[in-house]
Amino acid sequence: MKKQFSVLLTLFACFYFISCKKESVTTPDNQSTSNATLSSKINAGSKTNSVKVPFKGSYSTTAQIQHGPPILQQTITGTGNATHLGESVFVATVTVNLTTPPPFQVNGTTTFTAANGDQFYTIVTGTNTPTGNGTSRADLLHTIVGGTGRFVNASGSFTGIALNNQANSTNTVVFDGYISY
Repeated sequence: MKKQFSVLLTLFACFYFISCKKESVTTPDNQSTSNATLSSKINAGSKTNSVKVPFKGSYSTTAQIQHGPPILQQTITGTGNATHLGESVFVATVTVNLTTPPPFQVNGTTTFTAANGDQFYTIVTGTNTPTGNGTSRADLLHTIVGGTGRFVNASGSFTGIALNNQANSTNTVVFDGYISY
């Protein structure tokens, strides 16, 4: 009897441990795959086919102050031309913290719109430094965080150097970096 109990206990333990193994899930194409494999496919999205390519652009900009100081919020609109966008526009909403000595901290978001309407989005950080006579230079870092159309899974980063003149309503910004999509 003790031997039969021992065999039953061993069988029970085996069934218990077998039932604790990782479960498989079925993907839409009816292929069975482990949770880890499925997770890596989901996280990869279509980025597995993306290629890192140079991104360069030059834009004329205008700024409209929304409110401020001492925390200045602006909407900046740019029109120009960039690789992978063609003739395009961008709209940025940025804040400039004027409560500290220069260079002033800049933070915000930007939406770039290509000639065909596809868009990509960036998070912007950087500094704005007065250069004298009502002019300033902004050194910016844009981090791409997705988009629409061909940019739906876009990533990458690029710098922007903006030259601003308070007396001139049109200013310039030049971008240089890379994009993957």
